[in-house]
Amino acid sequence: MFKPFAVLILCLSVIACSLTPTQPPQGNWAVSGKIGITTPTESVAGFIQWQQHGKDFDIYVSGPMAAGSTRIKGNIASISLTQGGKTVDGINPQQLIYDELGWFFPIENLPFWLQGQAAPYSPATTAFDDEQLSQLQQDKWQVDFLRYNDYYQLPERIRISQGQWKFLIVIKHWEFG
Repeated sequence: MFKPFAVLILCLSVIACSLTPTQPPQGNWAVSGKIGITTPTESVAGFIQWQQHGKDFDIYVSGPMAAGSTRIKGNIASISLTQGGKTVDGINPQQLIYDELGWFFPIENLPFWLQGQAAPYSPATTAFDDEQLSQLQQDKWQVDFLRYNDYYQLPERIRISQGQWKFLIVIKHWEFG
């Protein structure tokens, strides 16, 4: 009488383990790595640390040897940008980044693109390779997912471009929780 019940529990445990997703929950996460930025007037490279807590982000970008560090904190409704000891606040994140840094930076879409997803705010055209998103076009940006992390199955190398604006993000480390 108990033997079939034990077999059923064992089978359900095996099925549950096989259905466990390989990607961790993605509400709170962080990445660190390198970023290359090409604008119509300059090309710069540096290091990036991005922490996402729900809808709030905390981004730290620094040049080699911590030269030219910038911290961007906020969400899609408000932002603060600190650079060179000066903090500027605003309610339009993309506009503030452009005004202060000269970067046309798709800040609203990036939390989704970093995770290999289209942003839910606007339509996107997508292409897949081996069931992984390889390219998307959204809000006039082209995003190429050049490499994925083997363990998390999340992007590791992302090229984002629109005309003369180009960003290359190489994620070295993913963190969750």
